[in-house]
Amino acid sequence: MSTPAPADPGALPPLYSRWMRELLKDTVRGEPQSTCDDCAMCPSAGVKPQPNDRYFSPDVKCCTFVPELPNYLVGRILSDADPDGARGRESVRGRLRAGGGVTPLGVATPLMFELIYRGVSGVFGKSRAIRCPHYLEEGGGRCSIWRNRPGVCATWHCKHERGAVGHDFWRALHILLTAVQRALARWCVQDLPAEILSVLFPPIAPSTGGRPRSPEEIDGAASPAYYAAAWGTWKGREEDFYRDCARKVDRLRWSDVRRIGGVELTLLERLLLESWRKLRSDAIPEALRAGSVQVVPLPGGTSRVLSYNENDPIELPSELLDVLGYFDGRPTADALAAIDRERGLVLERDLLRQLVDFQVLVAAR
Repeated sequence: MSTPAPADPGALPPLYSRWMRELLKDTVRGEPQSTCDDCAMCPSAGVKPQPNDRYFSPDVKCCTFVPELPNYLVGRILSDADPDGARGRESVRGRLRAGGGVTPLGVATPLMFELIYRGVSGVFGKSRAIRCPHYLEEGGGRCSIWRNRPGVCATWHCKHERGAVGHDFWRALHILLTAVQRALARWCVQDLPAEILSVLFPPIAPSTGGRPRSPEEIDGAASPAYYAAAWGTWKGREEDFYRDCARKVDRLRWSDVRRIGGVELTLLERLLLESWRKLRSDAIPEALRAGSVQVVPLPGGTSRVLSYNENDPIELPSELLDVLGYFDGRPTADALAAIDRERGLVLERDLLRQLVDFQVLVAAR
């Protein structure tokens, strides 16, 4: 069975949603234009592609990324008894059986994926070779671990209702959740024997990410010697260990997570709160200037405008683009008055806010 589509496709997984409600005093909503079941980045039937349109392949979408799963998320997935989560549990067990990157800290991103992803450009959204193993082809392509997907997957969106403002918020949340996952994964292993910890945290961390990488990992397997040393007496009981991690983390409130994460998490929390404040504000800067954008004229007197993100262009009337030069650093009210007086064009506040959100106009000061 496939995982049912959630009511809000961009909403956070339950664990992270609970923590963010405690921190932000509100529920983080998703991006309504970043649709998963009907992918906004896949070409629609019968629609002629426009110049510079960027599309994903329908059989991979944005799932051309194999995420690292911290130990407690592995445990949550394996502990999820819902029949709809069966495919997700099996996909995670497949990664555990392969052995590559499987340690008490969690399940690392496969080495072969890293080599392809970092070494070949233009593969994101295109290549089946790096499609996520938790991807379900049926039902339009869904995530089998949706309820417990990691932060990198929970915070990535192709399109943002508030443009760059929304992008900045989700980016800040991604950075914070990445730090959360790293801190909690380490917190869960702190009581392991020192001989295991010395394997997981070698004195001199290699440039490949802090742990030895073996030739076996290119094939998705693990070095038998390293695997045995990393697991110690837990070898053969890996699932039990991960479930225990999940039970420990499930009891935590956000204040506990902040304490465990220390100064780093405190700083990232402040940055997230600031981006959250901006996301909830509709204030217009007192002075504006034209931003740096790419404009592609379209038939019918409109233009495709690319600004902060090549995945998220907006279409604007060409006559609107012709008056952007009025925003030259003078007070915004003066620029609007001049456009009305000299061009007979009235820019409504909602439109002006959109131009700012998408960095077609940017703060002059």
